[in-house]
Amino acid sequence: MTPEEEKAHLQGLIDEVVRLLGGGWRDARLTYRAVGGHEVVQLTGHEDGSAPGAVARAARLVPGSAIPALLRRHREMTYHPDYGAWLSLAYSLWNRPDGLEWGVEADQPDEFAWADEIAPADAAAELARFPRPDAYVPGWLGRLSALHAAGEAFSPDTLRTAPQDDLAAQLPALFGRARERLAAYVPGVDRLRVGTVADGCWTIARTDGAWLAIGPDASVRPFDDPRAATVHAMAGVMADAGLEINSQVLQTAGIITRQRSARKKQDAWNLAADPDDSPVTRTYASPRPTSPGPFIALEGMANRPGGYFVCFPGPAPEHGPYVSVHEVCRRLAAIGLPVPAPEPPPEPEPAPEPLGETLPAGKEVDTYHDPADRFVFEIGTPWLRRGHNTLRGLTYRVYRVQKPLRARPVLFEAGPIGSDAPPEETGMGYTLVDPIADLVASGHLVEITGPGGEPGPTVHRPEEQP
Repeated sequence: MTPEEEKAHLQGLIDEVVRLLGGGWRDARLTYRAVGGHEVVQLTGHEDGSAPGAVARAARLVPGSAIPALLRRHREMTYHPDYGAWLSLAYSLWNRPDGLEWGVEADQPDEFAWADEIAPADAAAELARFPRPDAYVPGWLGRLSALHAAGEAFSPDTLRTAPQDDLAAQLPALFGRARERLAAYVPGVDRLRVGTVADGCWTIARTDGAWLAIGPDASVRPFDDPRAATVHAMAGVMADAGLEINSQVLQTAGIITRQRSARKKQDAWNLAADPDDSPVTRTYASPRPTSPGPFIALEGMANRPGGYFVCFPGPAPEHGPYVSVHEVCRRLAAIGLPVPAPEPPPEPEPAPEPLGETLPAGKEVDTYHDPADRFVFEIGTPWLRRGHNTLRGLTYRVYRVQKPLRARPVLFEAGPIGSDAPPEETGMGYTLVDPIADLVASGHLVEITGPGGEPGPTVHRPEEQP
């Protein structure tokens, strides 16, 4: 694929987006995220007021247009054997007075926007279709693929001959609460099993590297924690039992909200629009699912008159947002289940020994710097190596180290301050870890009368100092 061919492909994609938008828009942004068979498409933008709702109408038509196939093909074009294919693409369009402008951005995210909703099987499919060296596999993608491998290696039939009888006792609060929650929604709570299998039941099991939710058809869905596996299995029990999906269930699951105002005589249902956790945001412009579902169409619930209603699940709608019955049940199942305590942070490693050296007790140093500073010097260090250009306002002091001190060697370059010749490379300076005054107060330093002198204010300085 040449750059010219890729540009021609992109132009075809942009033309299709513009065709759906029609008139009345100022700018638009088409985003595409994909891992294996998991795809999310969003079309957002701003309008000029001449055709209200133009962007939303266009987004609704995306699933039935050529756009999903064009997006998939463009992602294939981005594949490189060293790096894989891009997982996230964004196409920006600007409707300028002097003509259309557009641009494309690609991002290989370290953390995927909807990583929690990606099935391990999709992660494995991504790496099988777009292989790359392990060093270039994002951590989250590698973890999901490893979960898939763990699930594939497990045979549910092993539980018939070697049941995991002790599994329920390992997390009694989680599994006990799960049964209580199930009993509140559907009959047949015994259809949720832990460590054992039976016909027509969902089972929670464990294998090396994964927790498993096993369906009545022996399908295995791996998870990295027991709570997620329990939620999935509970949702399966609810869905198989034919849980009635009604307005109260959808509201409890956080999919719709009820807006009431006696003053405005308003009572209506509306779709919840949490940008991070809304099936509306996720499915409105996305390709339709290939699985049979069942699903619930959500489009008719926007501004629906308040009051009780019952949904009739079926195939996914051709247009508009939807949610699977299993997701509704999963949201219900998660409510009230105990959340595991976070793992304690690792013990901090010992702080590295600071760079520098230790000034031993008994060592004498001097300085012209203020006690609020941290600079001291070997006695005899040339004046021009001490970082001063005048004696005015300076006071000479000598200190003796009382307790060992960490310090970093430092020596100032001689500046052009009128000396006839550069000073000799003798002496040494030190930057202390704390101000001189603080170290005197703590007893690490004591001021002395002069080199070799007694404790007290410094009264004279060595002959070699100015």
